[in-house]
Amino acid sequence: MKMKAVFAMNLVVIAAVVGLFAGCSSPTGYQKGAQAGAAMNTAAASITRTSDQVDRTLTALNDLVDHPQADLTGQFRTFTTELNTLESMARQVSTEAEAMKSKGAAYFDRWNQELATIQNEDIRNRSESRQKEVSARFQAIAADYSKAEADFQPFLSDLRDVQRFLATDLTSGGIAAVKKFAVKANEDAVPLRKSLAALAEEFKAMGVDLTPK
Repeated sequence: MKMKAVFAMNLVVIAAVVGLFAGCSSPTGYQKGAQAGAAMNTAAASITRTSDQVDRTLTALNDLVDHPQADLTGQFRTFTTELNTLESMARQVSTEAEAMKSKGAAYFDRWNQELATIQNEDIRNRSESRQKEVSARFQAIAADYSKAEADFQPFLSDLRDVQRFLATDLTSGGIAAVKKFAVKANEDAVPLRKSLAALAEEFKAMGVDLTPK
């Protein structure tokens, strides 16, 4: 599965909530800021849950490869279940991304429209400056996202290939044949966890900044 859509959803959420908060001049702006902060915290929690699911999937794989039982079917089912759960999380976020994409674009359009209606040059300049600031921060998070995406795509693909291999060769010989790929998956998970952790922290930090004090 392509993971671009999975992590792209998180970036769209940023676009939506930041555009709504920074571009809105209504009296209820503080309420929308609170909603924005909550959305960012929710996104951070989602990233953390995904990272936790990576760990559970690897734990199941390691148990199957390193401590094979006489009957391998139970361990294989556990690994398959955890891997399916990981992919299910990805599909859900991808579905939400499609819904949020149009909303994110609409919020940024609104910001630009409001900029065009501001008569006071100083206020307009300050709003434009704020927009540039938010954009710069967005780009920084996008860079972290790209790193996480680059780590995740081959990682998930390799896990699914291991699962497919064992689905047709669930024997001691099959286990031995995929052991090196299990080792590689554990190695690949190290930079993946770091990328996800950095991304989650960015989401949390922005959530705090957008929440009215």
